[in-house]
Amino acid sequence: MGLHHLLTGSYSNSSLYLLAFDTVARTLTLNSTVPGFGLHQFVTSNAARDVIYATTMSEPPLIFSWSRTKDNVITHINTANVTTSFCYISDNGDYTFSAGGSGARINAIDEDGGIGDIVNEMFYVPQQEIPRVDKTRAAVVSMENPLDMELGSTDTRDFFQLYGAHGFDVNVNNKGFVPHLGWDAIFMYDIAKNGSADLLSINLSPEVNDGPRNVYPSEDGKWLYVINEHSQYLDVYEVGERDLKHKQRASVIPDEVRGKYTYRSNAVRLSRDRKTIFTSTRSWNNTEANGWVAAFELSEHGNLTNTRAVALYEAPLSLGSAGGLRVAFWEDETNADPQGVTDYMYLSDTQEGYMYILGWAPSTKTLCQVAALHYPDNAQPYEAVWLD
Repeated sequence: MGLHHLLTGSYSNSSLYLLAFDTVARTLTLNSTVPGFGLHQFVTSNAARDVIYATTMSEPPLIFSWSRTKDNVITHINTANVTTSFCYISDNGDYTFSAGGSGARINAIDEDGGIGDIVNEMFYVPQQEIPRVDKTRAAVVSMENPLDMELGSTDTRDFFQLYGAHGFDVNVNNKGFVPHLGWDAIFMYDIAKNGSADLLSINLSPEVNDGPRNVYPSEDGKWLYVINEHSQYLDVYEVGERDLKHKQRASVIPDEVRGKYTYRSNAVRLSRDRKTIFTSTRSWNNTEANGWVAAFELSEHGNLTNTRAVALYEAPLSLGSAGGLRVAFWEDETNADPQGVTDYMYLSDTQEGYMYILGWAPSTKTLCQVAALHYPDNAQPYEAVWLD
């Protein structure tokens, strides 16, 4: 009772790390390491949590699948080659969806949960340009040196480097969303039963240089929550049949630090009861400025009740190149106080190599640090997935 596990990737080490979080002792410890195949892994799991999918930004570009037993034995299933270095990966039980840099891909899922054949591949530059564009991890966020081409639009955003896709998520209505840092846009697709993707629209961000990084679809499919890496805003979109309608915008950092330091926002996640939305932000190349986690209230309809955060948590460190955050899916069975913590989430740091566990108490609208682990061997945690 009270012991839960999460598997983390690393920014600087090819291993995967199995951690144990004890809600009674309020400790986070290293359980074991799993030899991996690359750096900068994002990890996620299927709904049953018996298969784990991972990306890496090492060379050559690859994605992976792993099996997991109930006692957390992690075994490699297979590895798939991809065209570009992918950042994030998700699945819907039938297909995996991954994206990064100049491309995105849909793969079938094999019977054993492994990554199967390519079903669809999309590119965010003309296909003839694929051989010459940067397909490494640098292409994910670079917005320098525009390609010398024109796509027939007068919008100046067409002249940024035309790569920088970051994630690929599909909602309950089979609408797929790829946030693209370089285009300042969200690509919206219709995902067919056979896994093919039909482009429905390209939805530009409210401002140039917003840099949409990650999205989170609402449970009913009516809303899309978007975190902008470069501008530190949370955007709320209403999801239509073919496009997105921008509805709300909220700052995910305090007003007093906006413009004082440079930040990079990372994650957007929901509480278990879908009443609170959390965001994470790291400072950029400045160890004097710490990272932030913000909490916003959601109405029963799914939009923000107020565009001001109800809570802001200042991290102990800048969070470096990480700032990963994901809410645990389980209820804390050891917490008998109904007014106490109702959600736990991890927060990752690469400045000094820490993984933090934060607790959210909606009755007092507070975020607090519950536990922390300093990684060994100069490893730097990137993203993680809760296993149990």
